[in-house]
Amino acid sequence: MLSTKQLKFLFYAHGPKTIFLLIWLALNIFLFAYDYYQYDTLTKYTYLRKIIGAGLPFARGSAACLNLNCALIVLCVCRNFLSLIHNSPYCPRVIRRLINHNLSLHKLCAWSIVLHTVIHTLAHTFNVEFAISFFSLERIVLNGTTTDELAKSSFVDKKDTVYTVLFGTVGGLTGVIIDICLFLMVTSSIKIVRRSFFEVFWFTHHLFIVFFICLLVHASGQMIKSLQGPECMIGEGKEWCNYLCDTYDKTVSSLPGTTICKDLAFKGPGYVNYSKSYWWVGVPLIIYTIDRIVRWSRRFNPAVVYKAIEHPGPCLELRMRKKGWKQHAGQYVFLQCSELSIFEWHPFTLTSAPEEDYLSVHIRKSGDWTASLLKAVAGHSKDKTTKEGKRAELNFKIAVDGPYGTPSDDIFKYKTTVLIGAGVGVTPYASILKSVWYKLKSGNFDFGVKKIYFYWLCSDASVFGWFTSVISEVVTELKELECSQYLEVRPHLTRFNNDKNMMENVAMNMDNEEDAITTLPGVKTRFGRPNWFKDFVEIGEKNPATDIGVFFCGPAILSETLDKSCSLANAELENNQAGSMFFYNKENF
Repeated sequence: MLSTKQLKFLFYAHGPKTIFLLIWLALNIFLFAYDYYQYDTLTKYTYLRKIIGAGLPFARGSAACLNLNCALIVLCVCRNFLSLIHNSPYCPRVIRRLINHNLSLHKLCAWSIVLHTVIHTLAHTFNVEFAISFFSLERIVLNGTTTDELAKSSFVDKKDTVYTVLFGTVGGLTGVIIDICLFLMVTSSIKIVRRSFFEVFWFTHHLFIVFFICLLVHASGQMIKSLQGPECMIGEGKEWCNYLCDTYDKTVSSLPGTTICKDLAFKGPGYVNYSKSYWWVGVPLIIYTIDRIVRWSRRFNPAVVYKAIEHPGPCLELRMRKKGWKQHAGQYVFLQCSELSIFEWHPFTLTSAPEEDYLSVHIRKSGDWTASLLKAVAGHSKDKTTKEGKRAELNFKIAVDGPYGTPSDDIFKYKTTVLIGAGVGVTPYASILKSVWYKLKSGNFDFGVKKIYFYWLCSDASVFGWFTSVISEVVTELKELECSQYLEVRPHLTRFNNDKNMMENVAMNMDNEEDAITTLPGVKTRFGRPNWFKDFVEIGEKNPATDIGVFFCGPAILSETLDKSCSLANAELENNQAGSMFFYNKENF
């Protein structure tokens, strides 16, 4: 039997996402089942089922699910719309945690769209084949209406083939284009492609414009028709012939429940499958268009890069100023450099604190765009060497979109927090630690947090140089303010490859106040990976009866380990009656 605290942890960690996924799954099942039932059983679609075949209800059920997921996939990338909700003081933590998983939902909807597109395409391919076969066999339909008469108002005739229907009709051609766009967008979104060839991912992903235009036009060809109207139904005392004939005779035919027409003046079918896509994706597309206009307009108020600092790695810190700029600690932005591309925007975590009069990002060379950006900045710079590193004075403009919220917004809601940054994942915590320092420096001791455990994991000793100056300054200033108890830094070098020079340097400087690897005052580097379970239990016992927030930015594999370690530590702390509980949060952008 789970205790109240364990239930609280499970709900916080998995509750909002699980509930949302269950609602999403239930909606998909309901929409598919409802449309399937409509086209599989209702008598007004009797002729349609006989001509098109058993694939009809599958095509319509999958189309209903496509409408739902196409609407959600658009809303998931409306950054300003989501940020407006996320930053609202009335937004509960449950909703904020859901918004922080917007990209995960975006991917889930994408795979759902792929699945239902396959079902929809295969079902309609079968439908076309069946309909062509139906008319080619010169079958006579119920009530004496001939194949030729029905063919005049159908979407196929005797001379058609699958290819002429696919490429010679509005519905067929737009369906082919939709499939091609979807294939290119999905394949270019694979992790290895996205990270190695970001430009390919970015440009092909914008085929969504063609995708949605074709989606809205897809049903305008009115291919799926009802070959009998509402009055033409079998059973329940309703005649079903008067839609097909001007007049009819109530003489009962050989088929129970039907009548014979006096004459065969065929009135033609009515189009009843009106497109629902307009209603499903119309509003999300309007919201997305407004969102894009807001983002596009920000290029007209660019930030001015006035300073560039080169750190080991290589890593370049850009310091910028922008009119009307406001941010929270730990947020991120998108940068666009018109000298490189007027279309591409790339995400970077802000490393500046809200209390500073500038915004800064740290950029490492990890792709074509970042490499080109570093070259562009170098072309506008005048080098100057300082203690912090090689510094450049320049006047370089760059567009900034944001800032946008992250799970780090909740850091100040916990009295005790554990910040874990792996490699470049340390960036959001540089902003947070500096913000803590500024708050304490101004005499603000009531900002929520009383203790921060900062884990800094690096596989390469040179990476510590990226933020050594920032962390060192924070540690020193907190010591001078007699507030060292607020921060405990735990750097870990996870891979050292038996470097003799480094080991000798560490041994020779073991007694020095400055660490031989990070140069941080009073902080010693630990070798190897932390024992997360042991460390969490220790932290929980030192901070009894406390809700402890764990915030992580780094690789997914380590994230799974941390999530599991929080759960195990909670169980151990409950057995020890410490009363503490860990709540796990991961950065997503």
